Amino acid sequence: MAQLQPKSVRYVTLDVFTTERFKGNPLAIVKLPSDVTLGQDVKQRIAREFNLSETVFLHPPSSETPSRTCDIFTPSEELPFAGHPTIGTLVYLATTDGLATEVVQSLTLQTKAGPIKASFDEETGVAEASIAHNVRVHQKPVPWQSIVDAQPSLKGLEAGSTTSCPLVSIVQGMTFILVNLPCLQDLASLALGGSPIDPSVLRWDEGWDSFTAPYFYVVASEDEDGRKMHVRSRMLDPTVGEDPATGSAASALAAYLALQRGTASATYSFNIEQGVEMGRKSEIGVKVRLDESGKAVKEVILSGAAVPVSQGTMVV
Repeated sequence: MAQLQPKSVRYVTLDVFTTERFKGNPLAIVKLPSDVTLGQDVKQRIAREFNLSETVFLHPPSSETPSRTCDIFTPSEELPFAGHPTIGTLVYLATTDGLATEVVQSLTLQTKAGPIKASFDEETGVAEASIAHNVRVHQKPVPWQSIVDAQPSLKGLEAGSTTSCPLVSIVQGMTFILVNLPCLQDLASLALGGSPIDPSVLRWDEGWDSFTAPYFYVVASEDEDGRKMHVRSRMLDPTVGEDPATGSAASALAAYLALQRGTASATYSFNIEQGVEMGRKSEIGVKVRLDESGKAVKEVILSGAAVPVSQGTMVV
């Protein structure tokens, strides 16, 4: 029996949430031609081969409508949504893939979490994505002691006012423990050498079992009415390492902080810097608009830049 001939696919890598190469969060995008279909197991092996925090598989257009489907994989699993793959893919389509500007302005990315409407500013090089969201603050927060057990450097903060940390999902399947630290020194003291968060303390609401990771942050500054905030953050856990930029976590954090303030129909803007301590500074923009009650999120807009780094061909 004749063996099937291997086929080739093109790929590119970009650094996302930055305008400077070798900063931000690296992303691989594998472009799937119409004559190549990859199974889940093959996509997972390719993501493991790149060994980046996420790899995107970009499907060819299926119709005349400005819509593209993408699958997002970590080295260990598929994700319904992730921030830096969304922004990186949008910038790639706008600047490298030859799409006309007017097409990008009305482009929709189809993800497992739902459709994401996009826009791109040619002057600033920034992509914006109105992301699919289903924000949920779970009823049972994570005990502070569980955070300290995973990060011994925080032991001295045990006597503070914090007794627990909120467990927040931006969509079903993407959940973060939001850990508010007093100062940047505490943020810098975090290390990967600790133990993972005890899974027994992750008590999601029924039916919301999820990928979960801790997201540490410090509110560095905010304006008088609390509608513009500058935040420094880190996402690190022994099971996943440290991530230079986590758009989904930044979106969850921004949504949570906006809901805590709760002004009806208000829009809150966040400039979130991540990756500073690991030498890959990232700048993540998030805007959150609340509904008329001020108790629910109406819209989440994620924004950022990206720069191309490499390109090549992979045999599959």
